[in-house]
Amino acid sequence: MNEVEKLLSEWNKLNTDEEKSAFDVKMKSLIDSKSKEEMDAFAEDFFRGAEKACKEAEELIEFVTIRLQLEPIIPYISLSTIAKEYFGKSRNWLYQRINGNLVNGKPAKFSDEEKKTLKMALEDITHKLQGVSIALN
Repeated sequence: MNEVEKLLSEWNKLNTDEEKSAFDVKMKSLIDSKSKEEMDAFAEDFFRGAEKACKEAEELIEFVTIRLQLEPIIPYISLSTIAKEYFGKSRNWLYQRINGNLVNGKPAKFSDEEKKTLKMALEDITHKLQGVSIALN
């Protein structure tokens, strides 16, 4: 864990305004004590950390978006059938991705190709339902 990660971990644990103020003083003192070379390295670590946080946030937004879009239809469709017929996988595999469950220590997520397959599966089911609806008229 580099210095920036340690500071971020410390900052995440702050609860009160007093703790935050004390942390601000600590940060100012830390920055003032660094040479130009040390500040350059610190800034580079900070930038890499910010990029990592942005990537994680984008992944979380993507997961939440998929989950929210599927939420209203999950009670009406068979995820087991979708997993088996469109992905060749188990229902648990599909649920892991929909719910972001940890698999091998990392949250399960859809690959780009799997997202395309899911979209195609939902469109196929839509067409089947529309066909039945039209036939009932």
